[in-house]
Amino acid sequence: MIVFRYIFKETLKTQLSILLILLLIFTSQQFIRTLSKAADGSIPVSLIGQLMLLNIPYMGLLLLPISLFIAILFAHGRLYADSEMTVLRAIGVGPGYIMKVSLVLAFLTTAVAVTNTMWLAPMAREKQTQLLDEAKSDPLAVPLESGRFLSLDDGKLVAYVEDVQKSGRSLQRIFLLQHSDKPEEAAIIVASDGNLTTDEKGIPWVTLNNGKRYAGTPPTTEFSVAEFTQYKAQIQRKDIEPSSRKSGAIPSQQLYHSTDTKEIAEWQWRIALPLSIPILTLIAVPMAMVNPRQGRYAKLLPAVLLYLSYFLLLSAGESAVEKGQLPAMPGLYLQPLLFTLFLAVPMNIANTRLWQRIRLFWHKEKC
Repeated sequence: MIVFRYIFKETLKTQLSILLILLLIFTSQQFIRTLSKAADGSIPVSLIGQLMLLNIPYMGLLLLPISLFIAILFAHGRLYADSEMTVLRAIGVGPGYIMKVSLVLAFLTTAVAVTNTMWLAPMAREKQTQLLDEAKSDPLAVPLESGRFLSLDDGKLVAYVEDVQKSGRSLQRIFLLQHSDKPEEAAIIVASDGNLTTDEKGIPWVTLNNGKRYAGTPPTTEFSVAEFTQYKAQIQRKDIEPSSRKSGAIPSQQLYHSTDTKEIAEWQWRIALPLSIPILTLIAVPMAMVNPRQGRYAKLLPAVLLYLSYFLLLSAGESAVEKGQLPAMPGLYLQPLLFTLFLAVPMNIANTRLWQRIRLFWHKEKC
C-alpha cells in the first residue's frame, strides 16, 4: 500500500498541476476573445464572467485525457530517471503493478470525464446559448457609452449621449432620432438630461427632461417644434428567433435515440473521449520507461505526436460520420480499437514473462 500510495500520489499531483496550467492557458485565450467581443458591443460586459465559467466544462473535454497522459510520462519518467523504478523492481514491484496503479487513476479520471461529457458540458453549452439570446433581445444589454451612437428597437431609434453617468442610467445632453415607415412620424429629439429605468414587468423606459421635439417631412420646410419638461418612451424588446441548438448542447438522452448523422457523431464523440483515457494510459505507462542516462523527457516528443495523431484521427472520424462517409458502426469506435490492438496490447505484452519466453524460444529455434 505504501508503494501504491506513493506512485498514485506522484502521478495525481503531476496531473492536477498540468490540468491547472493548461486550463489557465486556454482560459486566458478564451478571455481575450470574449473581451474583444464585449469591446465591440457583441456581448454585454456583465456576461463575461458567466460565459467564462460556462466554458470550463467544454475545455475539460480534451484537457482531462491529455493531463493524465502527460502526467504519467512526467511522473513515471522521473521515477525511472532517478532509478526509483529499479529499486521498486528489486523488491518485487514489476510493470504489471505499476500499470494497475495507473489504471486506478485512469478509471477515476474516466468517471469525471463521463460526468463532464454526458451532462456538464451540454448543460453549459445550452446555458451559454440562452444567455446570448437573452442579451440579443434586451435593448439595454449593451450599455450606453459617452460619445457613441447606439441603435435601439431594431434601428427605429438611434441615440447619442454626450455624457453617461451612474452605470449607464443617468444621461446628459441627449440626441434621439426616431425612424418610422411614415415620413411624417419621424422626429428628432434633443434633451438636456434623462435616465433609463425598468418597470415592475422588466420593460425598459427612457425618460428625457427639458427638451424639444422636431417633426416634419424633408425636404419641405413645414416642421413642428414641441417643447417638453418630461418625455417618456418605452423601448421594445427585440423579437429574435432562438439560436439553433448546436449538437454539443443537445442532452445525451436525446442523442442516444437520434438517427441524424450529426447527432450520432456527437454521441460517439462523447463516448470516445472518456474511452480514450484508459487506452492512452495503457500506451503511456510503457512509453514512460526510460534509461536513467536518457533523461526523464526522452520519449516526450514521440508520445505527444502519438497523442496528437490519436485525436486528429478521432476528429476526422467525427467529421466523416457527420457527412455519412463513415458508417455509424463502427464509427468513432474504430480508432480506439485500432490503437488498442496495434499499440496498447503489443507495448504491454513486450514486458511480460510469456513474451520473453516466446522470444527466447524463437531465438533458440533459429539458432
